[in-house]
Amino acid sequence: MKAGEPLRVMCVDDNPLIADAIARRIQQEPSLAWAGALQDDKGLLEHVEEFKPNVILMDIDIPGVNTFGLVEMLALKAPEVRVVMFSGHLHPKYLDSALDSGAWGYLSKSEDSEHLIEGIQRVGRGEFAFSKEVEAMQRRMTY
Repeated sequence: MKAGEPLRVMCVDDNPLIADAIARRIQQEPSLAWAGALQDDKGLLEHVEEFKPNVILMDIDIPGVNTFGLVEMLALKAPEVRVVMFSGHLHPKYLDSALDSGAWGYLSKSEDSEHLIEGIQRVGRGEFAFSKEVEAMQRRMTY
């Protein structure tokens, strides 16, 4: 990404209503641009090649899709793309699997939109991003 260009964000989620809501919110941010959405893994690499997203929000639970495997594949075939797991499921095993597969963060679908935007921007800067709920879960696990 060149300086001054908006961060391009894509969503992979089997629920089109969620992708539409994210698209509307992304389009309100001058520092972000919408790079489209997919409901499953079909055509993912082609979409990435065509629209060149910087950050992909990846739903953790897409029927019939190994999303952690997708993250690993993207890390190998499109290492410039940073994937953030985006889920309503918070469990230590999902967090471990996300990080082991190469995800740059784990954001909760129940988080407010400001935290989601902040998380996307952090990942765009090369930082990891976690929802407040995930951070609280991590603290509980370390005690």
